[in-house]
Amino acid sequence: MRKIVMIIFSFIFIFSIAGCSSKTENKKSEEKVIKMGFVPLKNSEQLIEDVKPIAEYLSERLGVKVEAFTASNYIGVVEGIGSGSVDFGIIPPFSALLAQKQSNAQPLLTSKGTTGKPGYTAELYVRKDSGIKSLQDVKGKKVAFVDPSSSSGYIYPGAMLVKAGINLEKDISYQFSGGHDKSLQLLLNRDVDVIATFDGVPERYKKDFPNAVNEVEKLATSDMIPGVMVTASNKMDKELQEKLKQALLDIEKDPKLKELFKKMFSITGFSDVDQDAYSKVEATAKIMNVDLDKVK
Repeated sequence: MRKIVMIIFSFIFIFSIAGCSSKTENKKSEEKVIKMGFVPLKNSEQLIEDVKPIAEYLSERLGVKVEAFTASNYIGVVEGIGSGSVDFGIIPPFSALLAQKQSNAQPLLTSKGTTGKPGYTAELYVRKDSGIKSLQDVKGKKVAFVDPSSSSGYIYPGAMLVKAGINLEKDISYQFSGGHDKSLQLLLNRDVDVIATFDGVPERYKKDFPNAVNEVEKLATSDMIPGVMVTASNKMDKELQEKLKQALLDIEKDPKLKELFKKMFSITGFSDVDQDAYSKVEATAKIMNVDLDKVK
């Protein structure tokens, strides 16, 4: 009888251990993951690999796993923030405005550029041997924009051309490349005559396109664009939003991480959002006949 009782207790012990192990495994499988969104600045797989140190830093600071996400186009990240499948994005100002307008996304921080100011500029680049010396010379040429929702890759440089008297639908032929690096490649390959992108793009991609620094030059520079914005889904936990803000504000204290942000995004830190500054983005979009409520 005693042996039987011992056998029963042994089975109970084994099953209870198995049950605990199963619960632990289920808990691990249900581990909370925060999605950090980026627009497609470069090849998606490479971008996700490059931002791993950022994801690891934020995972440690937030106490939850952070994974990077990038869509095939800019609006994909905006839609992800709206649906909550992307918890927050480090995204250009026009995309941030779209997210705010369309899904009440929360603006958390504005990035500071290499000058220390909360902003950057768009540029029109041409090949040095193109013979294009003025905005008026762009008439009749082939232009590569990046994406219809890109501030530096479409909205601001497009507005520069419009102000110079260029009708985008009649006076030029244009295409959307899908990425700043892809636009640079089109220019170097002579597939287009002009590209619209951010300041310093030849230096940013000199590893991939070492000839760019010597072969291309700026044609025109835009007004200051408000900085890239950290934008949270309105479904993201408020306490996590505050932790995220503080973690990103603290990167200026971490030389290695600060250098990574500078190298990848020309970001040297973050500051509080001046929402009034972003009204200029919306005004510039109107020059391009872009309605924030209707962009899809």
